[in-house]
Amino acid sequence: MIGSRLMRVLEGGGWSVIGTTRRATGSDADRVHLDLASFQAFDLLPSPSAAVLCAAVTSMERCQKDPVATKKINVTNTVRLARKLLLGGSHVVFLSSNTVFDGVQPWASTSDSNSPRTEYGRQKADAESQLLSLDGQIAIVRFSKIIPPGMPLLQDWVRDMRSGRNIYPFSDSRMSPVSLSFAVELLRRVLVVRATGIIQASAASDISYEEAARYLAQRLGCDQKLIKPISCAQKAILFSPANTTLDTTGLEALGLEAPEVHSVLDGFV
Repeated sequence: MIGSRLMRVLEGGGWSVIGTTRRATGSDADRVHLDLASFQAFDLLPSPSAAVLCAAVTSMERCQKDPVATKKINVTNTVRLARKLLLGGSHVVFLSSNTVFDGVQPWASTSDSNSPRTEYGRQKADAESQLLSLDGQIAIVRFSKIIPPGMPLLQDWVRDMRSGRNIYPFSDSRMSPVSLSFAVELLRRVLVVRATGIIQASAASDISYEEAARYLAQRLGCDQKLIKPISCAQKAILFSPANTTLDTTGLEALGLEAPEVHSVLDGFV
């Protein structure tokens, strides 16, 4: 989602960009092959001036069910790749997540200790720790929820409500979303100035999925009686953070500020 969009933006700005793919054949055959799930001869990869590490297993369910295989991708081989790139003089940008925190406190700071409550969060926290111990130029960019155009969950809500069908958003799960275009522009600026350290991006506040559904229904003229909120427990989701916002003061140095939640949803509309 992020990597392909970032490539198009950078190429449009005159950058020379090389993409990777884990697919051996098909429409991506013109990209460099890179599969973090298997042993890689990383020395055969090009040595770029900068590298953005977008590849990861982002499914919390998959990480929980198969922590060994997913850790190999999200931690072990990602750190190996980053070490190789840093030794070659690359500026390395690693995409991380607000799940490195437990969500007890709002606006978690870059100076707060990591406190993950999920396997995915633990893997991201582990990768961060190892990457920050390496020598070289490295940036950790922590994102909250990223909403792309046509986000399947929101699209399904809109389609069902317009067809008169009920939807079942979580009343006790929250998000602090930024748009995909915002995320890509942030990464572009990180590359331009070769920023290092930890940078965090979330909306200025967070919102429950139920509240987001009601806002979309209002904006689109759908019947709010079709919204039937449920709890995470009803779907056997064991952990949902009470807060998803991050301290985004570091965005100021890049000429950005945290977006308002409703403006992100307006962008989707």
